[in-house]
Amino acid sequence: MRTDRFGALTCQGFFRIALRTLPCFLALLTLLRADNYEELFRQAADLSARGKYDQAIEDYKAALLLRPGAVEALNNLAVMYYAAHRYAEAFNTAGGIWKTHPAMASAALVTGMAAVQCNRPRDALEPLESLVAKDPGNRDAILALASAHVALNEPGEASRLYERRTILAGDDADAWYGLGICYERMAEEASRKLSHMTGGAAYSKHLLGDFLLSMGDTRLAREAFGESLVSPAAEDSQAAGQYAEARDLAGKSRHAFERFVTLAPDSWQADLFRGDIERQHGQLSAALELYQKAAAQQPENPAPLLGMGTVYWELGQFDNAEKCLRNTLRLSPQSEPAAFELANIAVRRHQYREAIPLLEKYLTGRPDALAARADLGLAYFHMNRFADAVEELSKALDSDEKGDIHYQLSIALRKLGRTGEADAALQKSVAIRQAALKREQRLLTDR
Repeated sequence: MRTDRFGALTCQGFFRIALRTLPCFLALLTLLRADNYEELFRQAADLSARGKYDQAIEDYKAALLLRPGAVEALNNLAVMYYAAHRYAEAFNTAGGIWKTHPAMASAALVTGMAAVQCNRPRDALEPLESLVAKDPGNRDAILALASAHVALNEPGEASRLYERRTILAGDDADAWYGLGICYERMAEEASRKLSHMTGGAAYSKHLLGDFLLSMGDTRLAREAFGESLVSPAAEDSQAAGQYAEARDLAGKSRHAFERFVTLAPDSWQADLFRGDIERQHGQLSAALELYQKAAAQQPENPAPLLGMGTVYWELGQFDNAEKCLRNTLRLSPQSEPAAFELANIAVRRHQYREAIPLLEKYLTGRPDALAARADLGLAYFHMNRFADAVEELSKALDSDEKGDIHYQLSIALRKLGRTGEADAALQKSVAIRQAALKREQRLLTDR
């Protein structure tokens, strides 16, 4: 009995050991079938051609055990890491090769592209610049280098690279899209500078009129032009030059995006651009459908989510807006529009304690954002921080189109006992309200 039981246990134990060792045995058989570097290399190349990148990675690693430091295997391993979206491993592997073999084009390219994907754009510059210098027509290197400059907030440098690519290949949709992004950022910066110049406010109104006219809204465009009071004889030549630059860049951006849509009409970026246009025209339902279509193709891309969140925000559907905007910040923590819109929602919901840190952070990067200043002043007021409220509201007065900011300022000043200033702010609020009412009545009459 004891012997039988012992024998049975021994059999079962052997079976369990066999099960545990079977994977190792099969791996050994594989190595026996591919017992040399060349065979493993061939197998890996075949796997990569079939899109089986993770398996190819294991074969290249096995080949490197047989021939440590083999440059061709290391290079292909880096490429496989990149193809499998394992960007940190791609960067480390390719970067090691590039340091010892700087003339190796593929190592330089993967190092640069992986650095961009790892949010290390500065580390991408040297390898990609060296590659573009040796191979000026290398598409991947040009576009990756341009992306690195975009990530470094250097749209001027990036635009020159994208322009080079559009000259080399006028049908390169990616280059046109990148060029549109760069011109858009440069136009925004030019507009921001314009708003701070003497006489810039009038030119900014004129710029708004140009934009509204391009959107087909002649009624509001006429109103903006009427408020601008800009004439050819204006003394603010610097502001006039800045206005011309902003207008030119905005036109170039629109042209680049339109060229992209022509070349890639079914892309998610085209849906995103069309969504932007519909939103600017006030067609919010159509814009939302296009943003949703883009998001379905790119669920982990923050741009369509931001578009959806902005539309919901403009519609006052704050629950939907908040969900989209929080996902935008999850994917792109530095998204300024998402941060501002979330903060504005918090203010509208009277969640001032939550709104204040969002607005304070936003304003460190955008100190000229007057709408955010107004929201922060309102939040401070409701937290009984009246001195802080006065400071922020005073900075936002130039954006007061309906008298609300002056009115809020007058209350905050009165809380601080500054009665004379409070009365002046209240009088200004009443004047702005009356002017706004007359303007609305005139627009109704002109319809």
